[in-house]
Amino acid sequence: MATLTVTGNTSSPAALPTGKAVRCVSQVVDFSEFTNASGDVVQVIEVPANTLCLYAGLDVLTADGAGNSGTLSLGDGADVDAFVSASTVTAGMEVTRARAGDSSMGTTSIGYRVYAAADTIDLVIATGAVNCKVRVFCVLADFDGEGDSEAQKVTFA
Repeated sequence: MATLTVTGNTSSPAALPTGKAVRCVSQVVDFSEFTNASGDVVQVIEVPANTLCLYAGLDVLTADGAGNSGTLSLGDGADVDAFVSASTVTAGMEVTRARAGDSSMGTTSIGYRVYAAADTIDLVIATGAVNCKVRVFCVLADFDGEGDSEAQKVTFA
């Protein structure tokens, strides 16, 4: 087995790998502004196709006072609790699931998602109506078209 060494990727800015900026996006959802019930899905953040979500979570700005023992999950169309699993809505940051294999979460959890097709980051009201106010945030990296039309800029030997 050979090891090929890359050369030329630091000598010129033109040879540096191309890339897009990673961004953190957020949206506030005030559940006291609309009627909601257990099982409702609120599509909070639109995620374009060919995007990597490195992390997503929620920050409870105003605790739930509806008295319905409401909980929220944070996920997407494929997994309703991919990021936060049925968490009680008290003020502060909610616990975000760890990456698969992390000893604290077992082997089935995941702390990131790759979106080949467009989707949404969703809040799901898991158990009873809520009247809390939360900020949903995620770190997104767009990789759509990255390198598709580029020529090789470095050498391997």
